[in-house]
Amino acid sequence: MKSQKNKKTGISKVAGLLVLMLMIALLAACGGSEEPEAAEVELGEPVAMVNGNAIYQGSFDRTTERMIWSYEQQGMDFSGEEGDELRLQVEESVLEHLIQQAVMLQEAEKLSLEVNEEAVETEFENLKSQFETEEAFKDILERTMFTERELKETLKIEMTIEALLQHAVGDMEVEEAELQEMYSFYEMQYEMQMEAMEESGQELSPEELAMMELPPYDEMKEMLRNQLLQEKQQEAMMVYVDELMESSDIQKLM
Repeated sequence: MKSQKNKKTGISKVAGLLVLMLMIALLAACGGSEEPEAAEVELGEPVAMVNGNAIYQGSFDRTTERMIWSYEQQGMDFSGEEGDELRLQVEESVLEHLIQQAVMLQEAEKLSLEVNEEAVETEFENLKSQFETEEAFKDILERTMFTERELKETLKIEMTIEALLQHAVGDMEVEEAELQEMYSFYEMQYEMQMEAMEESGQELSPEELAMMELPPYDEMKEMLRNQLLQEKQQEAMMVYVDELMESSDIQKLM
């Protein structure tokens, strides 16, 4: 059986503040399964139905604005006709994401996969600790239209989906032959790179050549194992989510 550390290689969240904030922007703080009286924003009309449960306009709009904000931080321009087209693409992506999220949360509920509040609080504090000051943390919450309660709920959603995917993927093995095949692929790439450099007349110092040299198989073995394990997990997750989506009753209302 593989270690829990290895199993989480392809599942756990990517560290780093920017990536984490962009990922949070992709999640709906007020999911489709939430009761109206618990929401902090006006729900509006349903934009989709997932197995009889509504995803509301309020959640859709809020998530869309967060997504657009995250893209604007990367320099994307949403003005003019091109900006309008880009916004439509974002809206389509957000709706698909919210539907997929609702499907996975419903499945997690069926399987009684729960995340306790203590774990959510720990994750919240870990995120908060990445900011230098309380003011900086509150500023990013305001700019991404989050309250602390919404952020905690979003983290709980994320952790629940992570638990579901871990449950679905289970333990996976990587065979020795697979490791050797991948190493052979890297060897081929290295040889092609060296040949191309030689043909172009490019000269490198001994130090540069040493830095480019492919490490021995034994030194790369664990890295290759983790890489292959991650690829297998990602593929299995995609198949699992596709199956959940296909077996769900989904109606888009916009």
